[in-house]
Amino acid sequence: MDTEVLVVGAGPTGLTLAAGLLQRGVRVRIIDKTGGPGTWGKGSHSRAITLWPRALEAFQSLGVGTALYERGVKLAAANYYTDGRRVGRIRLRPLSHTRFPVPVTLPQSTTEQVLRDAVTMAGGRIEFNRSLETLTHDDDGVLALLDDGEIVRAEWLVGCDGAHSKVRERSGVVFDGAMYPQTFLILDGEFDTDYAPDESYYLTGPAGVLVVVGLPGGLHRTFASIPPTATVDDVESGMLRVLAQRSPLRIKLVRSAGSGTFRIHRRMVDQMRIGRVLLAGDAAHVHSPAGGLGLNIGAQDAVALAWRLAGVLRGDLPRGELDAWERERLFVARRVLADTDAQTRLWMAHGLRGVARDLAIRVGLRTGLIERILPRRLAQFDLAMPAGGTGAGRLRPGKRMPDVVLGDGRRLHDLLTDYLLVALGGPAPSTVDGAPVVVIDNQRQLQSLGASRGTVCLVRPDAVIAAVGRGHAGLVELRSRFNAVCQLSQPEDVLR
Repeated sequence: MDTEVLVVGAGPTGLTLAAGLLQRGVRVRIIDKTGGPGTWGKGSHSRAITLWPRALEAFQSLGVGTALYERGVKLAAANYYTDGRRVGRIRLRPLSHTRFPVPVTLPQSTTEQVLRDAVTMAGGRIEFNRSLETLTHDDDGVLALLDDGEIVRAEWLVGCDGAHSKVRERSGVVFDGAMYPQTFLILDGEFDTDYAPDESYYLTGPAGVLVVVGLPGGLHRTFASIPPTATVDDVESGMLRVLAQRSPLRIKLVRSAGSGTFRIHRRMVDQMRIGRVLLAGDAAHVHSPAGGLGLNIGAQDAVALAWRLAGVLRGDLPRGELDAWERERLFVARRVLADTDAQTRLWMAHGLRGVARDLAIRVGLRTGLIERILPRRLAQFDLAMPAGGTGAGRLRPGKRMPDVVLGDGRRLHDLLTDYLLVALGGPAPSTVDGAPVVVIDNQRQLQSLGASRGTVCLVRPDAVIAAVGRGHAGLVELRSRFNAVCQLSQPEDVLR
């Protein structure tokens, strides 16, 4: 083989996957049809800007989450307006058991640059001006024909080439869905404004929705819907007219940093693995920017795939783990598409539906319910993957393992280079068939985790709990689970 994995597309998803594989010793080629990193200026705009804590944790598994978090604007609140009047302000309270307690805004161009550096540091090289023409694959590998006539032989090929994916097209996978009727104008720039730099604003009215959110460097992003029949000759001028007509707060452009238009799709595939070919990120699912989850979900697709694909290549994991990855990521995509579609329709609502929406926000704020639930849901901290087996308290198979601080000052997630056994409040063997063990014995931490002493958790490299048990019987159960997943050549009988 010319390479073990050929990654098509060097956007956030492809870069994340390539870095994760390279750091695990996998031979990777990554190609991209563009001429190089995107430009930033008039006539262009950085697409995704919001990074939620769960995605930042995924990036931290590559060693770059902290760098991204420190460069971003930490969001403190989300404001909702209807017809120029503020309905409510939702505080984004810091989340516990994570080093990334709040979401941040950061231009996608910056995120991609940090990820490109991670690929380079891991020994990789991005081949720009290279595109896929055709591909064939069988049980032994993939043959990919590139646009310059080169044929690349790879054991696996992953399409991370966006909504117009050629990998998906050449694989014959249907991309079902629809397009929202509205067109959106977008303008990033420096503004003389009363909008807070560390808060987001969602403003609805009969003319459509307007969104304003702060960016690093004293910039703001503004975007707004316009009717399907409207035409705009100059995006910047059109967006300034919208701001003048719809904004209840002072906002005057000082300097433009990019503008453009976009349409919103909601589409997804029904399979992300086609033999030796896999699809990730926008190549597999696209949705409304409501909630700012797009880039986040693609990055998590990649991180969840990297450790599995590396394990399959080195013979530690069966190929069935890739089917498990497909099931989980399709589950997440369906949930995100449903959530973002509901949010989009809600903010476009008028009349009685708009009144009901505003009433729900006011009641949710008055009771505190919305501030307890919404940030954790958007951060995906409460997401439970489909998984079998019983749990203990709040620790259940398929859920995220909280990133607690250990007695020696390290964080739990820093130890997740492979499977990890976490024993709560009691002694445990040093390994269970090769899985290292960490003991958490602090009573305050045990209470905050919501699990009793004697609980044992087998945690995957992507911080998802694989199995939960109790005491010696729990260790036996986890050993069975670990052996069912990992094809170890010389398992130890550590339980005797």
